Amino acid sequence: MRPDSFWKKEVLEDLRNRRGLILKFALPAALLLPLILAGVPVPLQAAGITVAVIFSGVFGSSIGLVRIRESGMLDRMAMLPVSPRRLTAGYVFANALLDGAQVAIPLSVFLLVHPPAPAGVIFAVISFVSAVVAANALGVLVAVVPGSSGEGHLYAVGTVMAAIALSGLIAPAPYTQGLLPFWYLYAALLAAPGAFVLAPVLAILLLGSVLIASPGLFRAAVR
Repeated sequence: MRPDSFWKKEVLEDLRNRRGLILKFALPAALLLPLILAGVPVPLQAAGITVAVIFSGVFGSSIGLVRIRESGMLDRMAMLPVSPRRLTAGYVFANALLDGAQVAIPLSVFLLVHPPAPAGVIFAVISFVSAVVAANALGVLVAVVPGSSGEGHLYAVGTVMAAIALSGLIAPAPYTQGLLPFWYLYAALLAAPGAFVLAPVLAILLLGSVLIASPGLFRAAVR
């Protein structure tokens, strides 16, 4: 692995594992497409897509990073002449690319079944990309804390549930739902009015927090 190719490593490993890759694409489609095509109320469909983004991003990136740390790979990467921020950014974007591709199929079907105005498509795409990046950034933040895969699963599940609740996907959360990018995706899918420009801003803030915390992640690996 070249020092600057952490993101390439992540993408190539996913592409080589064909069975795992097929499952990653099949599972969101199997869960979400019946929901979209069966006449379920649109708010539930929008919530399902948003929850899928949160779960795949937070759970996938956090558990993947904990396993990399347990395998000793993070120790070796900490010795590379590349900044932790650059390595972490590559990891976030590689995972976001795969997660976005996974959920893009159900999202596309949703937009075909419930076609919004042209501006609504733009809002939905911007909010979707922002939510995917934010979910993976949040997952990396979660991975800083646990010392084992078991702890990592607990922290990831707790974070997913908290993000869903705070984003108002279970019940209205007027004081917190605008603080995370996920509510803006939900609102965009419902063609609801909202300040969608805040979605990428919040995603950038989360990613920035990850990059600030990334040196601590690598220091924890070498201790």
